[in-house]
Amino acid sequence: MTGAGSWISLENVTLERGGRVVLENITASLAGRAVGLVGANGAGKSSLIGVLLGVLRPRSGKVRVLDLEVPGRAREVRTRAGVMAEQAGGFPGGSGVDAVSFAGMLSGLSRRESLRRAHRALDALEVGEERYRPTRGFSTGMRQRCKLAMSLVHDPEILILDEPTVGLDPPGRLQLLSLIRELRNEGRRILISTHILADAEYLCDELLLLEGGVVAYAGPVTGLADAETRRMAAAGAGFTEAALNDLVARGFTVHAGSEAQVLFTPGPGLDMSAFWRWAAEHGAEVRYLGPESRSFEETVVARMEGRT
Repeated sequence: MTGAGSWISLENVTLERGGRVVLENITASLAGRAVGLVGANGAGKSSLIGVLLGVLRPRSGKVRVLDLEVPGRAREVRTRAGVMAEQAGGFPGGSGVDAVSFAGMLSGLSRRESLRRAHRALDALEVGEERYRPTRGFSTGMRQRCKLAMSLVHDPEILILDEPTVGLDPPGRLQLLSLIRELRNEGRRILISTHILADAEYLCDELLLLEGGVVAYAGPVTGLADAETRRMAAAGAGFTEAALNDLVARGFTVHAGSEAQVLFTPGPGLDMSAFWRWAAEHGAEVRYLGPESRSFEETVVARMEGRT
């Protein structure tokens, strides 16, 4: 199942680890410049990254990255990808530039070209003289920048970043996110795995939400928001149980209700005039009526919990 322009395509992918299903029937076609792989710890995000890189073999399903079949052409995918793993550390005993240069040589570059590109990547990430310090003395923020430079040194076509802001303080997190967004704006395609919803909101134009190893949502960030636009909130008095039951009978979906307020969605073909007729017939007093206001985080959490 490959959508037009998609660079990640998953069709009914199921993965088992240790006799336990960790990904179940994952289907998605993603074409965004920055795709957020979002879910709580243990949702299956790192396992899915392993599948995309051909490190983990699913029990069933089809996987394509950059229109290359995985795992059959996984080596080619890994050549064209820059990967920033959550748990990977620096280069023991070396400086920051040593670590980045070493990563370049691992990707097949010569020692001289690796060093040249290491400095270029560190310059792009605004790493100054700190690059010459031993990595063992790096702060968390500097370690994350060094890891990002290691993923960039061979000028990859795509970036796969696993929890890149983990452990950072708010200023360091915003600084790193801004650098990643600049890479996105330069045209590089990025998959960012995170459990921090604000990071996904800041960076991504598409989302793949995982909950317990299954897809809770896959598609544009705007599509997630649009799914909520018809939810309406009304406040006032007289929203009795009988009145709310009648509202449901008229084709509305009531998400939550009490005597003083109701959260609802009009059914197909219904507009707000039908709501006003209902209120008049039941003598309900409506003091406020408008679209439900939800934060991005509340919308994502509701979708992952299966609420609409």
